[in-house]
Amino acid sequence: MLQGLLITLGVVVVSVFGLLIARRWLEKHHPELKGQHDITDPYSQFVAMLFAVLLGFMVADSMQRFGEARETVQSEASSLGNVFRLAEGMPGPTEDKLRELCALYAKEVIEDEWPMLSMHKDSPKAWIIYRQLWKTCMTYEPTTQRQSNTQQSLMEAMQSLGNSRRMRVEALHAGLPTVLWAVLFIGGAATIVFTYFFAADNVKIQIIMVSMVSLVICLNLFLLASYDDPFNGDVRVTPAAFQTQLNLFKLERDIESKVIKVPEFN
Repeated sequence: MLQGLLITLGVVVVSVFGLLIARRWLEKHHPELKGQHDITDPYSQFVAMLFAVLLGFMVADSMQRFGEARETVQSEASSLGNVFRLAEGMPGPTEDKLRELCALYAKEVIEDEWPMLSMHKDSPKAWIIYRQLWKTCMTYEPTTQRQSNTQQSLMEAMQSLGNSRRMRVEALHAGLPTVLWAVLFIGGAATIVFTYFFAADNVKIQIIMVSMVSLVICLNLFLLASYDDPFNGDVRVTPAAFQTQLNLFKLERDIESKVIKVPEFN
């Protein structure tokens, strides 16, 4: 975040220096430009409006994708928790294996896969554990109606887990392409340069106005960059949902093993 703020400050400073240089050049070579403000003003408004609409749309889209990525992570962790709890309806060995795989999956996602997401990679080991979960659910043959119902619910939970995981991996490659970043930077620079052609009599006032325009444009680009990659940067989705499930897994095991005593209610 500090780096982004320093870049923003640098762009504002460069914009002000550009203004001072442009004023001197225009006053020397095109002093008649001051009389053309009535003509150039509509063009300036048109350029600023187009860029504002484009930038606003991009920021809104990136924030929406960020929110969807966060919901996807929460859905994936919740589905994993459902698999862990539904395993209670299976026979002892199958229940133990499913619960062990659920805990391994959550731990792998938190400790190994999450740092890899910032590099736009996912964990092959997590995919292997996910595959083992599916195999355990699919190969079990129920002998009672209760086990059959549990297996059906497990299939639904696993399907939700798989869909959420695939959506999370796909979100790694859903950022803005380089060409759109180039369009935004060029559009921002053009909007700032356009303000140089409106030479105010008071140079201090024009410096303030150009600084504000540069600041607003840079802050919006900074906001876009922060939300564009949901798993990298200062503003990012964390594995807190998986950590919560992992803590609940431990709590439920402690309760079942009577490490933690549950009060009786009449």
